Amino acid sequence: MAKKLEFWGILGTVVYLVIITATVAFKFEKFLALELNELGDFLAGAFGPIAFLWLVLGFLQQGRELKLSSDALHLQAEELKNSVAQQTKMADAAMQQIESQRISLEFQRREFERSIAPVLRFETRERAGGQVGMPIRLATKLLNTGQEVSDALIVLDPAIGGNNQFIIPRIGIKSSHDIAFNLDWPDEDLSGSCSISYMRSDGKRIVEEFAYKVSADNPFVLIERVAPTPQAD
Repeated sequence: MAKKLEFWGILGTVVYLVIITATVAFKFEKFLALELNELGDFLAGAFGPIAFLWLVLGFLQQGRELKLSSDALHLQAEELKNSVAQQTKMADAAMQQIESQRISLEFQRREFERSIAPVLRFETRERAGGQVGMPIRLATKLLNTGQEVSDALIVLDPAIGGNNQFIIPRIGIKSSHDIAFNLDWPDEDLSGSCSISYMRSDGKRIVEEFAYKVSADNPFVLIERVAPTPQAD
């Protein structure tokens, strides 16, 4: 477009100058007889249209360049928008991949911990002695149907008959351990917390929380889990 405007501008200028030159040539004697002010008026009238032509062509060229610049800016904005959208999609995909890896690692960690964890529960045992106000002996059995652990410590709070701690150096696979309590027949129901801490094969110390109850009407030791999962100490 710019080259076309320039071409037509030059062509129009040349043709116009040829016409002016031819006109002056045919009336050369009158042209020489012009006074200075008349000569100035003639030149202004002769070259004014050319100046106006190039002024119009300049406006057209400037408008064309502004339109091209505007189109280029719109194109750049669209490309930037597409680039941002693409980068957003890539970032979302990366975040999804990271989240999937995190879930996979968490699942593997849980599976590993499950594979080395014990499965502990208490089983109520018999009572020795059965008269109110007399000494009795209550018992419970700790059962493990999971993996072996070591350095186990059972803590009762408050104590049952003065017994608040029991140490078990090793709790093997599919093992059981009897725990006995010597106390007087209780005047009221007893209850409290029972925690078991132990060392797993990976060297991490774990604490499991239970709760105990002893009924005054018919004393037996009942110990049940209260925490859904073992907690790291």
